[in-house]
Amino acid sequence: MRRNALALFLFVLPSLALAEGRLVLEPGSLDFGTMTQRQTRDAEVTLSNVGDAPLTITKVDATCGCTVPELAVDTLAPGQSTVMQVQFNSQNFQGPQLKYIKIYTDLPRQRMIDFPVQARIEVPLQMRPAQTMMRFRALHGGETQTIRYTFHAPGVEPLSIEPVNWPQTWLDVDVATGDDPHTVNVAFTVKPDSPIGSHREPLKLRTNVPEVPVVNLEADVKILSDLTARPERVNLRRLRAGQDIDMAVRVAAADPATSFEVTGAAVDIPGLETEVENGGEEVVVRLKGQALAFDHPFAAERRGRIAGTLTIETDLASSPRLELPVTYMLRR
Repeated sequence: MRRNALALFLFVLPSLALAEGRLVLEPGSLDFGTMTQRQTRDAEVTLSNVGDAPLTITKVDATCGCTVPELAVDTLAPGQSTVMQVQFNSQNFQGPQLKYIKIYTDLPRQRMIDFPVQARIEVPLQMRPAQTMMRFRALHGGETQTIRYTFHAPGVEPLSIEPVNWPQTWLDVDVATGDDPHTVNVAFTVKPDSPIGSHREPLKLRTNVPEVPVVNLEADVKILSDLTARPERVNLRRLRAGQDIDMAVRVAAADPATSFEVTGAAVDIPGLETEVENGGEEVVVRLKGQALAFDHPFAAERRGRIAGTLTIETDLASSPRLELPVTYMLRR
């Protein structure tokens, strides 16, 4: 009797150990076909447990322009199914799109399933890259960088792209015909003599595409100086009328091997003067003077909120000038 029971246990044990759920999706992918921008389409996907043990769907991530509501059933017994409603929003996508919905389960062999979703988004004017924000890397004075865009309009021949508004002080725009009359290439290049500082400004391109007469972009860049000033903003905070001011601004080279001198400094706030102390690895520029009286015309016009600029001139060709904001507020 014991032998029979042991034999039965040894026969059943492998079956129990091999019992496992298995998730199958039908259809195995979604193709929403040809769409226009900001259009939505819906579809259903059946999730079935074709294994011989229960399984649990722990999470569904849809970060592809798709919306997937919570599943009505997330634990499936063997042979059980549930339906996943999928809504795809074409947003501002352009051209062929291949996205994925990620389905997570408690199955050792199917921890995560990538479910493909595809569509082709037709637009009258295609832009590559599709980003309207043009981000240049941080550049040192004298450096340059070019970002290239390609525009394609299948229904317009020849395609015309014309820049009408852009930050001409620091950006060059070069327009060239592409490989066919439907295509135009535009190169945006940061000028080597761009002013130091952070720049973020709009760009406008005019086209001959009736549906898209204007393309609005934005360009962002930070031009770094070979010199650094500490502090970058001179905030003298709250001062009483006539209070003495003695503030040090320290100027140093980003590369210790770079030698330079400050050739001059000036501040455009009445009552303040500058003193320059050259020598050593850093130069000290001192702001000295007294806070204005309330009835001083400069202070009265600004209602006691004093603001101006400290300009520092140097002999370094890559950073000939530094401009620092200077502020303080008069208190009674």
